Amino acid sequence: MGVAQGSHIAELNALSPGRSGGGDLGVPVDHCRRGASAAEFTLFQKELKGNVFGGANPRADIPKLLDLYRNGLLKLDELVTTTYKLEDVNQGYQDMLDGKNIRGLILHDI
Repeated sequence: MGVAQGSHIAELNALSPGRSGGGDLGVPVDHCRRGASAAEFTLFQKELKGNVFGGANPRADIPKLLDLYRNGLLKLDELVTTTYKLEDVNQGYQDMLDGKNIRGLILHDI
């Protein structure tokens, strides 16, 4: 099995593992810069897999997450470290850069 992450060299090494049928390879699509030949995949039974959104299904998962939140089973409010008004957005960024804020929430009037 090969794993490629973030560097062109890792991708080259991962796309060329030693044995045929060597398992699956996960490469973020936006990082895949090497044009692998179709023969390499078919002759050696290799697979190239990727995903978007971490493999989630937003159409099904978001309503489930909303229900969990509404029923008090998904604690999102407790994750917020600081809240800011929209006009204080620059202070929120500065606090984040200074390490004072981990998960800030910007509140704005609708």
